[in-house]
Amino acid sequence: MSLTERTGLARFRQPEYTGENRCTPCTAVNVVIAAVLAVAASVVATPLVGFVVASVSLLAIYLRGYLVPGTPTLTKQYFPDWLLRKFDKTPTATLDTDLDVEAQLLAVGAVEPAGEDLRITDEFETAWRTEIDRVRVDLDRRVGDLLGLEDPSVDGGTSVCRVLDGEQVAARWPSTAALIADVAAVPLLRRRADNWDALDRIEQGHLLAGLRIFVENCPDCEAPLAFSEETVESCCRTRQVVTYDCTACDARVMEVEQ
Repeated sequence: MSLTERTGLARFRQPEYTGENRCTPCTAVNVVIAAVLAVAASVVATPLVGFVVASVSLLAIYLRGYLVPGTPTLTKQYFPDWLLRKFDKTPTATLDTDLDVEAQLLAVGAVEPAGEDLRITDEFETAWRTEIDRVRVDLDRRVGDLLGLEDPSVDGGTSVCRVLDGEQVAARWPSTAALIADVAAVPLLRRRADNWDALDRIEQGHLLAGLRIFVENCPDCEAPLAFSEETVESCCRTRQVVTYDCTACDARVMEVEQ
């Protein structure tokens, strides 16, 4: 039993704004406000009053997610978008990187020119699909081997997928389908690129995300995938994204911010 449960404070908790749903920029704003209030109380009254104000304020933020009502609106209005983007928890892919994703995928024979565009090569597509089928039935172990986890498990979903090591979150993917696609692609890319393991995790992630655009069927349920544009509304930010989703199970395979 947790401390909040033992003390009866659990009834004040707002799960929609705490835990994994906690908004980092909103929390940061409220902690700053709590600090200002505590200092003011210490100056106007006594340090003891300041300590009480700080304690109550931080407890409120811990239980409810914020101290000042309307914080998400205030954060969205006064925080610049570039700063809010730094705090984003949604697993998204951006291909703005010094790594030339298309050139690398061409170099390893994963894709080939098709007029002015690129297409996945038949050889790579066949090998990838075979590997996807293998990964799907042995996902926990394959993910554990890839990430070096001792007690791996996958908390799957269509809009977010968490990889756990015991009870700890080790990594997140846009969906179980995206995770399957990436885990299946790694051994293929490793065999084709002698410097794969020399790339850092961010570079590998860009290549895997870029490759996901070329998978035609959902790695999880095998239904067709389709591109679309949509507006994504988070706690304190609105953004336009291009998505690549399953037409049947709605799994998000790829999301790129415009």
